[in-house]
Amino acid sequence: MKKYNLEMLTLIMFGMVSCCAVFYNQLSLIQRIMIGYMFLFTLHEWEETRFPGGFAKLMSKFFGLEVTQDKENASHIPVVVLLIVITFIPFFTQSPFLALVPVYLGLFETFIHIVGIKIHKMKKPYTPGLASALLLCAASVSALTIFFKNQLVQSTGYAWGVLLMFLCFALMQRTVIAIFGLGYKDLIANIKKKIKGN
Repeated sequence: MKKYNLEMLTLIMFGMVSCCAVFYNQLSLIQRIMIGYMFLFTLHEWEETRFPGGFAKLMSKFFGLEVTQDKENASHIPVVVLLIVITFIPFFTQSPFLALVPVYLGLFETFIHIVGIKIHKMKKPYTPGLASALLLCAASVSALTIFFKNQLVQSTGYAWGVLLMFLCFALMQRTVIAIFGLGYKDLIANIKKKIKGN
């Protein structure tokens, strides 16, 4: 699973997308939106890790993590689990509120990749995953517009959705850094050293 986590994600997500394509007209609005995110997040993972790949190495270098191939492979598993959970649960429950998690994550991913250009001092205005992140951003803006127009979520629900997204992301990230034998305190200390070093 460590070595082929991306292939497994692709098989699960695209298998779901393919099956639902047959019954597209019978799917609810939330289900259609989640199908789009299943496709886009899978595309995003391929761009980050394979074509061209290298985003994990950039982040590891920034956070001062010692990376082996085995640990890098293992660190992708929590990401795969997160993406499946945050898209499949809203799909099957058809909950607009839970659907906000992948919607907001699409916006957050775009922010991370754009800010990453400066943080990582990239020679070109690009970090691996930026192109698909921009597609996620467009999808998220469209989804939020649809949610607003159809009043699918109450006003306070949008704020709670942001908190839920960050909670899900933090749990995933905590698992990732634990794979490298670190905690959040260690991560913050590494960042401070890097900032002082610059």
